[in-house]
This record gives sequence, structure tokens and C-alpha cells, in this order.
Amino acid sequence: MTYIIGFGSYLPERIVTNLELASRLEVEPDWIVANSGIRERRWAGPNETASTLAVPAVEQALTDAALAPEQIDYLIGGTLSPDYQVPGIAPLVQRKLAGCRMIPALDVRMACCNILYSLQLAKSLTLSGAAQTVVCFGAEAQSKGLDLSRRTPEISMLFGDGAGACVVSTEPRKNGPSLHIEDILIGTDGTFAEDLGVKSPGTANGAFWLGSESVSSIFPTMNGRTVILHAVRKLAEAAQEIVRRNGLAPEQIDVVVPHQANANLLDALAKKLAISPERIVRNVERYGNTSGASAYIALHQAAVEKRFHPGARVLVLAFGAGFTWGAALCRVVP
Repeated sequence: MTYIIGFGSYLPERIVTNLELASRLEVEPDWIVANSGIRERRWAGPNETASTLAVPAVEQALTDAALAPEQIDYLIGGTLSPDYQVPGIAPLVQRKLAGCRMIPALDVRMACCNILYSLQLAKSLTLSGAAQTVVCFGAEAQSKGLDLSRRTPEISMLFGDGAGACVVSTEPRKNGPSLHIEDILIGTDGTFAEDLGVKSPGTANGAFWLGSESVSSIFPTMNGRTVILHAVRKLAEAAQEIVRRNGLAPEQIDVVVPHQANANLLDALAKKLAISPERIVRNVERYGNTSGASAYIALHQAAVEKRFHPGARVLVLAFGAGFTWGAALCRVVP
């Protein structure tokens, strides 16, 4: 069996309010709230990177699980805002974790859905016997890659920085509740691959991977209407399918831990699933959309808020670029 036995997160100190951001994007602060629900977000400092944000989140998750870095068998990390184009973030975090052995360190690039693909891999590794303890994490410093001008306020208003992590193990922990991973459902539809992403650098840009377009190609682009329509639909379908195939109904889910895309999406999802809003873990108002770190941070928040009471059913939901999406169904064990 496979369990999540430790949770951690880390947020940069700098708080960026809508008032500060609106003046740069040439919009009103109330416009940001109306279109996203976000009131503030955290941004990384000049010397902070995705990997430096990830390390304290991983360390906190290990402490929560009562484990040391030398006990990790496998490290799986994800980010949309890596320190470098190459190498990936996982080897950098492995290097910075004092005591961590020369274990496999793998990057996943499934955007805001990183957590579900990482948990699927971690579950497979533990069930196969290839690993006993796997640490999964997501970290973002997306503020360093935003177009902070009036050209794309609908994108730049969304993103915040941060990191989250969880420890996956073959054994439940003895000092608190664990989440038994009962089922994971994930999917991809590459038809919409260009509707959300960052085009440069990339080898689809012609003879030179920065392309011949203006510098704007290095900034995120989004077809907002397509993204939110598919996000609500796919997340609801994934939630309904995973509870159905496990003999449950949506009303039997006690805690929903979704990717924090924006408040409007969370409201629409709650309505579509007919789940009371208080069952949904939310932090988008304070942290913004932290992309690949988002669901990890929300998972840690749920643990801190002591929402994981024995027997509770927990549903983790995520949707990201690609399009990628899915759900993980967990049950809390003592």
C-alpha cells in the first residue's frame, strides 16, 4: 500500500498586493479581485530560485514525516520556472538537501498537474518495490517571468511564488494521520497544447530557439476562455469518475484539495460537483496561482488545519497546460 505521510510548504516573504500590481498592469485593484478573487500573492526575492524555495518545503515535509534526507529513496520534482533550462530542478534540490544520498532525482513537466503525475509515479515506485520512501515536490518562481505591463494583465495578475512537498511511503506514519492513496486518475489532451504555455526558448521557433518574434514570446500566453471552460469540465468529470469507480458519491468526499487557479474556477467547480464550499481548501486569495506548487501547498494547509480526521475521504484535483488534468482519491488512516 502507498501512503502520504508528511506535508510541507514554503512561501517567500515578499507580499505583493493588488494595489502594487495594478499600477504596473494599468488596471484597477478591484478588477483583479473581480476576475480572479486574488487579493495578494508572494513573490520570490532577487536571489531566490525555484530550487531554493523547494528545499525548505521538502525539509518541512521530512520533519513532519519524522524522516531524515538520507532516508529518501527517490526524489520527484516539478516546476514551470526552473533555475536553468538544463539541468532540471530535482538534481539541484538533491544537492542542496544536506545528507541526501545520490538517489534518482526526476523532473516532471506537467505544469499545474505536476502533483498528480508525481503521485502516480511515486505510487508505482513503492508498489513495485523500487523505493520505500519517495519525496514529491513542486516549486515556482514565476514572478521572474511575467510581463508586468498593460499587454497581458489577465495573466500577470494570477501568479504567485512558492513551494510545497509531500512524503510518500510504503508504511503509514505512527505520529499522526496518513493519507492512503486509493486511486489516481490522470489524462492529457494535446489538442490544446498551445492554449496555455510559454513558447520560448523552444525548438519549434525556427532556426533559433528564441524565435524571430518579439521578446513577448518568453512570457506566458493563455486563451483564458478555453482554459477555464476545459478546466471546470475536466476537473468535474475526473472527480465524478474517480468517486464513481470507487463506489462513492461526491457528497461522501470530506475534503477537496484543488489546484488554486483562481477563485472563480473554484466556485464553479463546487457548484458543478454540488459540494459545499467549506469542504474545499482555498488559499488563492492570499497566495495567487502558484502553478505546480499550488496543490502541494493546499495539501499542507489542509494538514495544518487538521482537516484529515480518521476515515475522511480526500480528493486532490489539478488541471494544467497540455492540457493535463486528473484526480487522486485518498482515505485518512490513523
